Amino acid sequence: MNSWASTLDWMAPLGKRLSLSGEFYRGQALGGLGGGTYRSALFSGAANLPASLVRGLDTMGGWSQLKLRASAKLEFNAAAGQDNPFASELRAFPFTAYGGGSPAATVARNHTGLFNFIYRPRSDLLFSTEYRHTATYQIDGTRYSADQLNLVMGILF
Repeated sequence: MNSWASTLDWMAPLGKRLSLSGEFYRGQALGGLGGGTYRSALFSGAANLPASLVRGLDTMGGWSQLKLRASAKLEFNAAAGQDNPFASELRAFPFTAYGGGSPAATVARNHTGLFNFIYRPRSDLLFSTEYRHTATYQIDGTRYSADQLNLVMGILF
């Protein structure tokens, strides 16, 4: 099975305190990098059957982040991203290497949005709070979502 990837990264200052960064990718068999909803290969039947065809999953996605440095000690970030394997391939090759598959239960898209702030009271200490919303869509249109709140303290050395 072949694998390939094309990526485009950007970082654009939008003034003294504001910047926009991100990445776009397109490729095949990128599960190990997080692409294709972490799936690299699709199978036409059970993975242990010799007659099953194997195909690398085509996917595309990316993310973008807006950063505001309010001061040397405080920054705010907003980001959004999406990973979107091609639905036609998911329908044609619905099986995974991990126990079969069902076309209705196949993950077809993930997207995430987040907001956070990072406070650095000293050069070696940081505190952060982040809110993240994640949505996963199955090939049949079923949507699952989750909200997550993270509180972090970090020591830099």
